[in-house]
Amino acid sequence: MGLCSRRPTRVPLLTKRHRQLLLQWAWEHRDWTMDEWKRVAWSDESRFLIQNVDGRVRVRRLPDERLLPSCTAGHTQAGDCGIMLWGTFSWAALGPVVVVERTMKAANI
Repeated sequence: MGLCSRRPTRVPLLTKRHRQLLLQWAWEHRDWTMDEWKRVAWSDESRFLIQNVDGRVRVRRLPDERLLPSCTAGHTQAGDCGIMLWGTFSWAALGPVVVVERTMKAANI
């Protein structure tokens, strides 16, 4: 049938443009005072898988499907059981940990 069984394709977490923007941001904020940093809130999200934690996820794909979202490393197979959590913190406090029911995208906010 022309299908290959391979590990999911790893896509770069940061593109060259992302790295440039991060470096620019760091340079712009390098002289901030402690009081300025105390007004910043940080947030992040993480997915925690209960199954397939050994890293041996396999996908079946045609050779030209390599970069389709369903063939990349962020994809979970049917039957995977996991949870996506989002949280925030600042100098003054920890925010709540929130269970995210759907994909984290700016359009969903």
